[in-house]
Amino acid sequence: MLTVSLFALAGCASAPDDKSAWLDPQGSRNAKIDIDALDPVTAIAAAQHPLTRQALTHLGIRYRYGGDAPDEGFDCSGLIYYSAQTSLGLRLPRRSADLARIGQKVGRQELAIGDLVFFNTLGRRYSHVGIYLGNELFVHAPSSGGQVRVENMTKRYWAQRYNGARRIDPVLVADRLASQ
Repeated sequence: MLTVSLFALAGCASAPDDKSAWLDPQGSRNAKIDIDALDPVTAIAAAQHPLTRQALTHLGIRYRYGGDAPDEGFDCSGLIYYSAQTSLGLRLPRRSADLARIGQKVGRQELAIGDLVFFNTLGRRYSHVGIYLGNELFVHAPSSGGQVRVENMTKRYWAQRYNGARRIDPVLVADRLASQ
């Protein structure tokens, strides 16, 4: 009995060292994932939220300006557009500046999994958008030559360009979009 218990415990202790497996439902190890501060609880929670789960299935998909489907590639707002439509049944605006006007404004300290995070990357507010995963991580389609990936918002580049977040309540957003 003791041998069986020890064997079972040893099996539990042998969790994979590759943290990218927690965030990569498709198993594509070629996607760039910034996992310095990632813990299993954050990864599991992000994989449970419909919007983040859908976006994470596209890790490694190439960036394409104007792209909003996995077979053609994604730009930042295209990833949000496709993921929201597929996971939540929402047809969100297609541009990041328009996305910044929907949902509820959220303070940096109140960020939750699935919130949209915005950055000024082109010299104008809300020129880039990603989806918050928790623990300062977000998934996004970066820029030309890149691919959908996870990065840390505390890295200098992103920290200097962060300029807000919005929370998408699917029911409220659907009502608002329908009335427009």
